Amino acid sequence: MNTTVAALALVAALAGAGAAFAQEVSPTVAAPADWGQALAEDARAFHDLIADSHPGPVDAGNPGFGPLLSAGLRTALERARTADSYADWYFALQEFSSSFDDGHLSLGNFQPMGHVWTSQWPGFLTGLSSDADGEQHRVVFNRDPDVPPVGAVLVSCDGRPAAALAEEMAGRAAGRWSLASRRMAYAPTIFIDQTNPYVRRPARCVFAVDGSERSWNLVWRDLPEAVRDEGFAAARSPRHTAPIALRTWSRGFWVELGGFDGDPDSADGVRLTPLKAGIAARADEMQTAPAVVFDLRGNRGGSSAWLRAMAESLWGEAWVAAYAPRSSGVEWRASAGNLATVDSYKAQLGGDPEIMKWLVRITDGLTESRAVGRPLWLQADDEARPAAPAAAPMQARTYVLTDYGCASACLDAVDLLKALGAVQIGQETSADTVYMEIRSQPLPSGRVTARVPMKVYRGRARGNNETAVPAQAWTGTLSDTAGIEAWVAELDAAASSR
Repeated sequence: MNTTVAALALVAALAGAGAAFAQEVSPTVAAPADWGQALAEDARAFHDLIADSHPGPVDAGNPGFGPLLSAGLRTALERARTADSYADWYFALQEFSSSFDDGHLSLGNFQPMGHVWTSQWPGFLTGLSSDADGEQHRVVFNRDPDVPPVGAVLVSCDGRPAAALAEEMAGRAAGRWSLASRRMAYAPTIFIDQTNPYVRRPARCVFAVDGSERSWNLVWRDLPEAVRDEGFAAARSPRHTAPIALRTWSRGFWVELGGFDGDPDSADGVRLTPLKAGIAARADEMQTAPAVVFDLRGNRGGSSAWLRAMAESLWGEAWVAAYAPRSSGVEWRASAGNLATVDSYKAQLGGDPEIMKWLVRITDGLTESRAVGRPLWLQADDEARPAAPAAAPMQARTYVLTDYGCASACLDAVDLLKALGAVQIGQETSADTVYMEIRSQPLPSGRVTARVPMKVYRGRARGNNETAVPAQAWTGTLSDTAGIEAWVAELDAAASSR
């Protein structure tokens, strides 16, 4: 097994074992006597864990990380001086974790500690649309004749332009607001007040209606869950998760890949295993078909090793090895916690000699770095890229269909397929940073769990928080599989005539 494939096998194993190794906090934690003290304790513990085990604080390529970490703690401690409720504690910590704009660095499994969430709304919700006029927040749902009508376009609230209002009300807590996927996902929440004390809910808003601007004073009232869910359904374009299957369509083969869970015994894994075998068995047919579509709708990641194996069946191992995206290596943060985490994988994953070889290499490298005081250990990809064969056996025109939620291993799959010549279609993807391999650790208070990356990629072709943008965008409903198939058939017919 060469270096690249061995690395993928390790990643697959770690991804599949994530649930087993994740440490979660107890669901019976009582509310603290002092919410301000609780916030200060948890914020400091989160800060200290990142400072100790995340590559960012010692990453010479990211000099802004350290100041960002310090600023996040400073803000949280300032808020701790006046915090006196669950909402004060929760939203301060949520904004701290979101300030890194990194989906892999987060806080989760917040314990309720007796808190019951309630919310209010002004009688309407908005959704985000994007067209030639740019992004617009439009009213998509209402329950009151004295509120903006469906279709009205938000202009401003209390002097804040629509985009600035959305970022304040939702973006600061959500994070990664530069991504269209985040703005789309959270647009329906900007007129829902969950008693976040760190935002100023709007009182008077201006909307464009039938070519003119009108103002409304907002009257906030309780939002029942059933009404909220109905509003969300109206605000959000219906999503679609592709089943995991191989089927034929009018132009060839359609590979449905709605998930990449790395555990072979998971719901994804029990379908991916026979799918992988089925593609290998029908490789000759697929290679000579007019077109093959890899449908990643609804795929949120897991292990990219599934797609790598399928690609090797179709393009051949030598072709994939020659063209697959590569980084120059990864650097692991050499902390005691990271070393213990990787070392613990040996008992669970050491049955495969190649995986054990890699685990030993990593733990030896981390141990050596710690012994000499080096904060990072470089796991270099020192294997030369092989020369490409004269021709690839895969002759079919290939497409990869994506949506806004494609992240993590789904992005790796897109990178690989595009490097092999596939045309991306559908929606722009989400994005990830170059910080990877998460370990999960409850904060000492037991109220919340931190998830912190242990390594950083060097020389990755796709940049930090960079999305994959389709060559052809689908603007219809993602759940309209028949419509999408007809659209792709038209694209492919045009491609075949060129």
